Amino acid sequence: MFRTPVIREITAFVAVAFSLAIAVATALPDAEINMVLSVFIPALTVAIMTFTVIPRGSRKELWRSFGLNKSGGSALRPALTVPVVLLLLAYGAAVLTGVADFVSITATPLGTASWVVDLIVELGIGTLFILGEEIGWRGYLLPRMQQLTGMRRAALLTGFIHGLFHLPLILIATTYDADGARWIVAPAVVATITLAGVFYAYLWDRSHSVWTVAVAHNAANTAFTLGATAVIASNPDHLAYVAGESGLATFGAVALVATIYLLRARVWRDNDKGAVHDTLHASREVLHPEPVATVR
Repeated sequence: MFRTPVIREITAFVAVAFSLAIAVATALPDAEINMVLSVFIPALTVAIMTFTVIPRGSRKELWRSFGLNKSGGSALRPALTVPVVLLLLAYGAAVLTGVADFVSITATPLGTASWVVDLIVELGIGTLFILGEEIGWRGYLLPRMQQLTGMRRAALLTGFIHGLFHLPLILIATTYDADGARWIVAPAVVATITLAGVFYAYLWDRSHSVWTVAVAHNAANTAFTLGATAVIASNPDHLAYVAGESGLATFGAVALVATIYLLRARVWRDNDKGAVHDTLHASREVLHPEPVATVR
């Protein structure tokens, strides 16, 4: 019975978010602004939930729970380094297999300095944009999924819903992951984002700050944008099937990272131990209840 409000909050969030995503992709199929608008849909949906589904007395607590006043601490290290590892594995595979070659670049001090400044700006401003997604996915949806099932399964389910959210842009619009056959790209993107959800969920459970997840999410987007500009391919479709968000090498790299975190993440192993302890304690209480003192 206690799960009913949580299920209602999840169902309402998913229904509104997907309706808005379909509306944006349908109304603006060829305008690149559809990607920017889609980024803000999860946060907008949370705002709608705040004034419709969430009880009045819990609304401030909802927004405090997103950890917007927390920096993320040591969790920022993997948030910034893991996307770089994924980039090297995915586009390294594209170069090694002959699908792409590195672009010839002539570096100058001024050009390098300008590139570094642009990268810093992209990491900063991009994180603010991606916050619009992560307030919805890991800030709102993931904790509610965790109330219904285990933390690892909740990570995968949230990632899967996050992946499905991209389908309107992929199947209806023409601006997102445009290279490659739709029947290959669509399921590949959903699968990759589903497993990426494990890494993002780990960062959330470790830091309880959406900032940390937004930094990682934007770092991944930035890294793969840099990868796409650092190589040249004779056939863009072939590159899409190897690297990028729909690439097989990308999926393999993300799957490797997800497997490591699913098996080794301390935050989830500690939670498992706590859950076992609580279960054993509850069983003992049922089998050997404490005597009730009587008043004479």
